[in-house]
Amino acid sequence: MTLDSWLHFGHVLGAIVWIGGGFALSLVGSRARTSGDPRTIADFARTLAYIGPRLFIPALLAVLVFGVWMVLISSEWNLSQAWVLLALGLFAVAFLIGSLYLGRIGIQLLRSADSEDAGAGQMLLGRWILGYRLVLLVLVVAVWDMIFKPGL
Repeated sequence: MTLDSWLHFGHVLGAIVWIGGGFALSLVGSRARTSGDPRTIADFARTLAYIGPRLFIPALLAVLVFGVWMVLISSEWNLSQAWVLLALGLFAVAFLIGSLYLGRIGIQLLRSADSEDAGAGQMLLGRWILGYRLVLLVLVVAVWDMIFKPGL
């Protein structure tokens, strides 16, 4: 096994965790939102606060670090190729949506967890789900880019 194989493994594993974890969490969030129970929404908010830094941050760091490292050691790839630039741009978009928009919504959702206002929790959770579905769309385009490497 070569270094490239291990880097590829880490990169793909990070992507699987990021996409799969986000898809599962968005389904759980949809279920919590439709329940109408403020306790269910509060439990989801606390789960989100727990999972975010423990699952998503390591996964997205793995995707970025292992991906860039693979490009840097490759003789056939470089950081100026269209597919690499697209991948880095898509990563930046997903990261910014996650950190700026979803992070803020998550904090508001966690704060609303202590209130008994189910409507506010449902509205915030709906906004979070919509935002994360956008992230998932961006990540699916990134997977397409990784597989087909347009412009190569």
